[in-house]
Amino acid sequence: MISILYLSHCGSSIGGGEKQLAYLVENMDRTRYRPLVVCPDGGVFVEHLRRANVPTVILNLPPWRKVKSLIARYGAAKKLVRLAETHGAHLVHTSDSWFNPYLWWVRKHLKIPVVSHVRNLLTPTQVRKYRFDRMDSIIAISEQSSDPLIQAGIDAKKIEVIHNCVDLSAFQPASEPVHSAEYVVGIVGRIEPFKRQKTFVEIAARVVARCKKVRFHIIGGALRTPEHRTYEREVRQLIAKYGLQEFVHFTGHRTDMPTAMQELDLLVTLSAGSVIAEAMAVGKPVIGTPVGSTTEMIVHGETGYVVPLDPIAGITDKIIELAKDPDRSGRMGQRARKYAEKAFSIERHVRMVENIYKKLLITDFTGK
Repeated sequence: MISILYLSHCGSSIGGGEKQLAYLVENMDRTRYRPLVVCPDGGVFVEHLRRANVPTVILNLPPWRKVKSLIARYGAAKKLVRLAETHGAHLVHTSDSWFNPYLWWVRKHLKIPVVSHVRNLLTPTQVRKYRFDRMDSIIAISEQSSDPLIQAGIDAKKIEVIHNCVDLSAFQPASEPVHSAEYVVGIVGRIEPFKRQKTFVEIAARVVARCKKVRFHIIGGALRTPEHRTYEREVRQLIAKYGLQEFVHFTGHRTDMPTAMQELDLLVTLSAGSVIAEAMAVGKPVIGTPVGSTTEMIVHGETGYVVPLDPIAGITDKIIELAKDPDRSGRMGQRARKYAEKAFSIERHVRMVENIYKKLLITDFTGK
């Protein structure tokens, strides 16, 4: 049995990275692999994994590079090494590349391979800062996210591009299509500056000025932090400024994401992510901007559109085009589902990750 230690960015909530990690550990070959997920705190994600019979441990790993963590980080690193030893880990895989220094510490002391998952767009400086050169293998979720690695001197042979996946059995087109006079456009994600909900409202204002049949859903909630609460307040103030209260609906955090996606006619994403695969899986076209994995996940003109964010008039025009031609929008959604079945299945994703493990663990894949 091959024992693998996973490091998760969060245990208290489920974002895109946590969802992708769950897909992996819940669907890997459990007759061959024995996973243990390390989370910095308890909560929703930890409970989800435990219900799925995935062992978890709570161990706080303070930010390695912050001065205030100077002493604590070494104590945490030692605890992580002991945990890896107790688990009999053959390999360590972090779902958040900011934990790379901890991986290197384990690798140095236990002489086992380490894998870092890159889910964000990095700069070459960040690549060097977080010592990606010390990783045995790196998984990037897009070609674009792999470019800074290569620019920083990382051997391309160490990098594997594996796109995010989606549960195609859960995310399916609605059994009975809903026919409505309104065309519903949604944005999905935690309400925070990175997701650009304020820009989404700006787009909504331009669309509504030209087409009153369109409605907008902001799907997601804000974390209970001053920064996120302030941003949510600014989003709501912008809606009031443009008089869009009748046109923009806050759904809050949704635990029924397949249904939330089915309620849309079109997804707009301004930050990429696994929501693209989810929307396509339920048969919805997607409009995204050329950032992250978006250009590789959307087939432009077939399953949606990739449109520059600046100026926002381009996205506005595409929304109006589809809203005025719902049949065309529906056909794009059908093609999106077919493409998702081919490109974003969990089985394909897990198989590609397992192939990396096999290469790192050489030929003896029987375990001990």
